[in-house]
Amino acid sequence: MGSVHSLYLYKLARDKSPEGQRTFAKSISDVFLEYHPSLSKRERRLMYEILQQTVHQAEMGIRKNVSERLARIEGVPRELAKILANDEIEVAFPIISMSDALLDEDLVEIIHNRSVEHQLAITKRPMVSELVSDAIVEYGEEDVIRSLLLNPNSKISSTTVEYLVEESRRLTELQEPILRREDLSQELCERMFTWVSSALQQYIQENYDLDPEFVRSVVEDATNEEKQAKPKNAGKRALEERLIEELEEDGQLEPETMVRILQDGDVRLFIAMFQRYTGLTDKMVLEMLQDRDGTGLAIACKAAQLEKPIFSSIYAHSYKANRDGVKIRRQEINKMLGRYDLMSEQAAAKVVTRWHENVAYKDAIRELEL
Repeated sequence: MGSVHSLYLYKLARDKSPEGQRTFAKSISDVFLEYHPSLSKRERRLMYEILQQTVHQAEMGIRKNVSERLARIEGVPRELAKILANDEIEVAFPIISMSDALLDEDLVEIIHNRSVEHQLAITKRPMVSELVSDAIVEYGEEDVIRSLLLNPNSKISSTTVEYLVEESRRLTELQEPILRREDLSQELCERMFTWVSSALQQYIQENYDLDPEFVRSVVEDATNEEKQAKPKNAGKRALEERLIEELEEDGQLEPETMVRILQDGDVRLFIAMFQRYTGLTDKMVLEMLQDRDGTGLAIACKAAQLEKPIFSSIYAHSYKANRDGVKIRRQEINKMLGRYDLMSEQAAAKVVTRWHENVAYKDAIRELEL
């Protein structure tokens, strides 16, 4: 490493001022990254110990650089890896997604205590154990669980797979990733066949050995249910339309009225009114209200030129409904309002157009241009 470098680092280490410690952290990181291949085992161990004490004082770019380098190295001390893994996601992502220094218990702790982005990083690992997968399913958002399912090297217990199959009745974005898993049993596949879309039913028939009589009976039952449901739904729709017409005649068909109706618990009437502003199907609006993320709702409100307080009120109510009565925290609502401000009406309208073209709900959201 050289006597000049050693003397310089020694002098920096003796400088206990905040600026001196930051300079020392940067210097030791630079030296480590430059000389790592040629360091002896003893020098490497010493460097690891110093990094563990100083890396938190380094600038973001340095910490990110160290994390990227250590993520590909074997033998990194677990404590140093944990420090980096619990840093901001820009620093944490490489070490979380690639390093073998982190144990399952470290990953579970990250799932419990860090952000959704940290959870997503875990789903990208070369191998995810059943223990970690269970924690992700218990604590993770829909997008995180979907990413886990798409990782062919994630191990998921049969009990958890069965739970996810049932959840896919309402979380439609999980259906295709589940069906593409090699660990999906024939029994669970047949169960899903009764509620997935016709396109996924076609996929199941092409990739699984289903009894033709079973398939015929499911399709026949679905057709009969649809026929029986139409008159009832038509009656409800007519009632809601009449109520909306009355509100319009009374001059009360305003966004604020729509919000009050939602707060009063009349979800069907709210959906009918929201459709007036957005032109979306009732199924799509209901999916928005059930989506914990809230981005789809922000897009629809922005495209319909519904003001920020209206979006805020609708999102706060849906947040509470999706979390068993837990009220939204100020930081959560501020995060979504920031996303609402960031998107343009043109970009939001483009996503809404994609929904009108029958592009899947989450697929269209991913096309949002901020």
